[in-house]
Amino acid sequence: MTLDAAAIAWLRTPEGDAATRDAVARIGGGTPLLKVIDALRRSLSPDQARWAVTLAEGRTTARAKFEDADRLFFDRESAEQATSAVVARHTAGRFAGASRIADLGCGAGADALALADHAPVLAVDLDAGRAGMTEANAAVRGLPVTTLVADVREVALDGVDAAWLDPARRDASGRVLDPERWSPPLSEALRIARSVPRAGIKVAPGIDLALVPADAEVEFISLDGRLVEAVIWLGDAVSTPRRATVLPEGVMLAGAPDTGATVLGAPGAYLYDLDPAVGRAGLVDVLAPALGAWLLAEGVAYLSSDEAHDTPFARRFRIVGWFPFSERRLLEACRAADAARVEVMRRASPVETNELEARLNRGLSGGPGLVLTVALTRHEGEHIAILGARER
Repeated sequence: MTLDAAAIAWLRTPEGDAATRDAVARIGGGTPLLKVIDALRRSLSPDQARWAVTLAEGRTTARAKFEDADRLFFDRESAEQATSAVVARHTAGRFAGASRIADLGCGAGADALALADHAPVLAVDLDAGRAGMTEANAAVRGLPVTTLVADVREVALDGVDAAWLDPARRDASGRVLDPERWSPPLSEALRIARSVPRAGIKVAPGIDLALVPADAEVEFISLDGRLVEAVIWLGDAVSTPRRATVLPEGVMLAGAPDTGATVLGAPGAYLYDLDPAVGRAGLVDVLAPALGAWLLAEGVAYLSSDEAHDTPFARRFRIVGWFPFSERRLLEACRAADAARVEVMRRASPVETNELEARLNRGLSGGPGLVLTVALTRHEGEHIAILGARER
């Protein structure tokens, strides 16, 4: 169930707040949802009981993203779609110094809350329920956010000197891959973004880079090793062609996209598994020299070197051995290295890693002991296996 404007208005009342707290306690105690609703209906209307349970579910879902989730207003869908607070704070930082920011397509307000730490925000959404969540969430934190229910394409941006756009990338059938079927379409989002001095457009991490204007900056953001967001920056926000940001560390790698300058070579003493933001941003040529490293294969985000370097942009493994892929030989190598168990990862390999990992571990001792990593990839057109010990 989703929450509409009427539901949000009631949930903000003392009665709604008490009902939600009751629902949270019952759900936390293991009571099935239908029984929670039945219990609440003894003193509430059927709609009010469902609203309280829906908000309780949304807050539970939002806990992974917001420290104060138990005070905020979400249903499950909006919580799942909301930008994590650590990511929102990072992107909002690019608007420092703005006098008024428009959040166009604000959803439940995750980005608006972070933006409002820098300047007053005009938060716009066509969905009155989502706009109501944004208004309620801003009130909880005491932030200067004004909400407006409208089509973002029709909003006057007078007095606005920065804009954040988050086109809807889902419809009733699920995820929409074609950017021109987003709402608003990418071409329209670009037009709106260019109407203010500084702007950012949140896009799918898999965006076709050919669709990005030549004068824009593209930033790819990872959180805890997972690629979570991409942003097209325009106007005064642009400072480099490409950027890879690794969170929660808050470190960034920036520069021109790869031109093939990084040389190819065989595995050396160390293997570097690149953060997905670095590979997606095409900044291997920027990172490799800092590590004294080379590529194992063109277009594959594994680097190797003969010296150990600490970097937040890759996981480092000490290479125990490598050879053309053979499951039998791989198991023998794991046993020879006294591995109790292994973890398997791959890049440019057709092997199903979960199944291979299970088979290998059945052939090892298991339990506590040395854990090695198997990296499956390609070198000089050949499918190879690299056995390594994770160091960072």
